[in-house]
Amino acid sequence: ITARQPERRTAQQRLAREVTRMVHGEAALARAEEASQALFGGSLASLSADDVADIFEDVPSITLPRQDLEGDGMSLIDALVRCGIATSKSDARRAIEGGGIYINNVQSADVGRRLTLHDSIDGQCIVLRKGRRHYHLIRLV
Repeated sequence: ITARQPERRTAQQRLAREVTRMVHGEAALARAEEASQALFGGSLASLSADDVADIFEDVPSITLPRQDLEGDGMSLIDALVRCGIATSKSDARRAIEGGGIYINNVQSADVGRRLTLHDSIDGQCIVLRKGRRHYHLIRLV
């Protein structure tokens, strides 16, 4: 299987699952697989806010008052600058126009996009991502 489709990394994935199961147990394996799915392209829609907080506990985060996202909410550009993903509004605009910004793992290329409570997961958090690896968690209080 691996020789015919080495890009799938079947052997490495199976080894990782077995080692995780042996060292940490079945429950930890399930959490690790959920985290992996979320981090590598899966939608965050099926996860609870607690799951997201656990998965993204080591990424930079900011806390915003929930009312900042009520009504018309906050511009995506302002949110990117505020949380440090972008160094300026023009940097944020370029990243959005280039298709490199994701809200809860869903690409957003709309410069006029606004973040609202509708974007939040269980009304508690939003995950922003720039490119493949730069995550930031917005916690709502």
